[in-house]
Amino acid sequence: MKELDKVRLIKDRARYREQGMNVGDVGTIMGGERNGYVLVILEGEIYQDEDGVYCTTEKDIAVRAEDLEVVSES
Repeated sequence: MKELDKVRLIKDRARYREQGMNVGDVGTIMGGERNGYVLVILEGEIYQDEDGVYCTTEKDIAVRAEDLEVVSES
């Protein structure tokens, strides 16, 4: 498992659910493993709010490496 690999969450934890990540969600690893965790980015959409500011629905979540499986390698 390395940076830019696509990964799938395979273990359910309350902390992940609270941050908007559920079992089966696929994201991209950003950076290397640190203390057993990796930073996973869940892709979202870009939109413009009512004030004209561009926003995104992307989420970045620290996930235990053991709770992920590699979907495709970079």
